[in-house]
Amino acid sequence: MKLFLIFIYTISLNLFSHGKVNSIDEFEDIDRLITFPDTKNFVVISSDLHTHSAFSDGHVWPNLRTAEALRDGIDLLAITEHLELQPHKNDIPHIDRNRAYEIARDSAEGEELIVINGTEITRKFPPGHINAVFVKDANKLINIDRSKQPEVDEYIEGLPKDRIQEYIDEPWLNDGVLAALWPIEETLIEAKNQEAFVFWNHPAWSSEEDSSDKLLHEIHIDLFKQNLIHGIEVVNGIWFSDEAFQIALDYDLTIMGTSDVHGLIDWDYLQRPNGHRSVTLILSEDKTEKSIKDALFKGRTVVWYKNILIGKNENVQEIINASLSIKNANFKGNTNVLLVEIENISDANFQLRVNDGQLIENNPNIFSVAPHGITKIEIGNSKSTKVNLGVDVLNSYIAPNMHPSIVLSNL
Repeated sequence: MKLFLIFIYTISLNLFSHGKVNSIDEFEDIDRLITFPDTKNFVVISSDLHTHSAFSDGHVWPNLRTAEALRDGIDLLAITEHLELQPHKNDIPHIDRNRAYEIARDSAEGEELIVINGTEITRKFPPGHINAVFVKDANKLINIDRSKQPEVDEYIEGLPKDRIQEYIDEPWLNDGVLAALWPIEETLIEAKNQEAFVFWNHPAWSSEEDSSDKLLHEIHIDLFKQNLIHGIEVVNGIWFSDEAFQIALDYDLTIMGTSDVHGLIDWDYLQRPNGHRSVTLILSEDKTEKSIKDALFKGRTVVWYKNILIGKNENVQEIINASLSIKNANFKGNTNVLLVEIENISDANFQLRVNDGQLIENNPNIFSVAPHGITKIEIGNSKSTKVNLGVDVLNSYIAPNMHPSIVLSNL
């Protein structure tokens, strides 16, 4: 009897332990943490609002997404399964489109991580794929109308056979196409009714995949005007688009960057140069869902991608000014050469170019300030220990091919 009770106790521990992330997250790698300081005006929230698990076309359980986010120092995570795409349906036949979120949320209980509900609305380009986050019920964003089966049969028959051969006999394909026939406007109106934040996913590669001759179509502009799309992925995974960046600026869309991870973050990002997942840094009033959501709607974001900061000028300036400062400035002996220490308290490896004509004695006019490091430069012909050094920040963009400029000062 005693052995039986021990067996039951052990099995119970194993069953209940699968929901938590602690066992996966025991090894803490400080180097992989994404770290940016709060600014003078805002709390900086690191977020990844486009991720997948085995509940759609991802390859991991939702609690692993939580464990990865904790190890990366992410503050806000969304599990955004495809509503219409369930290639693992034979093995995970779950009809509740909120289930992946619920598992991830529960696994993060007690942790410094906010997990929100989200989903990916999958449509042929245009408009392409669209994410809705902060949704209240993802099930209401899918609608399968069986009366449209003849349209499905015709659509599947017309698909390129080389692209769908592996899926042609899968049970989810038919229902996926049926769901995708629900007009996108109606889907996004439901998202709006749920007060969701909505953004357009990976526009450049979506258009290439569907052989479109342009990125922006009338349907996109119409959805912007109706306030049914609020943001756009300028960065998706390891991909970046200047054209998407310009669309964001032209139509005042929130600039987004996401991992869109399907496998493991370690495989997709950490083994690459400048290896970190692509994230959106959100400039929020505080670390609450309400304030973070408000900041997204107001467009206060900066994308962190391959050691590059991308965003609207006022937002990028906030991040840079919070990260860089002059720590010390003293004359070198009895000379008029000023030895200046520039400190960086962020993860960015800043590349700076002097733009105001001041003479840099021991460097060219381009120099770097390492992450969480100090760089010493010497400014010639100085008359005071007061410093005003104008620089362009070369690893940051405020428009396609345009860098921000700041003044480093100890005044």
